[in-house]
Amino acid sequence: MLCLYTAGGLLFWLLPAVGKWVLPAVLLFWAAVQFLCHWYYTIFGASEKKLAGYNRCFKDTIHLFPASETRLIPDLYHIVLHLLILANLVLCIVNIIRT
Repeated sequence: MLCLYTAGGLLFWLLPAVGKWVLPAVLLFWAAVQFLCHWYYTIFGASEKKLAGYNRCFKDTIHLFPASETRLIPDLYHIVLHLLILANLVLCIVNIIRT
C-alpha cells in the first residue's frame, strides 16, 4: 500500500490532472482495506483465534487503551495510521472540489 500511495503522491505532484484522481482512489482503497482488516473486527467483534493472534502480534506496541480479551482494541500505530489515511482522503476530496 505504501508503494501505491507513493506512486499516487508522485502523480499528484508531477501530473496533477491525473494524480488528483489516482491519489484519492488509492487512499479510498487503502481505507477500505484497513476497515476490513482492522476496524470491522473492532466494531463487530472478532473470533477468539483472530483476537488472540492480534493481541499476541501487537502485545509490545504502544496502546492508548489496554488490550482486551473480548474485543479487538487497535494499538496507537493503527489509530494514527487510520487517522492519517482519512485526513489525506478528505484533503484530496477538498482539492478536487476546489479545482
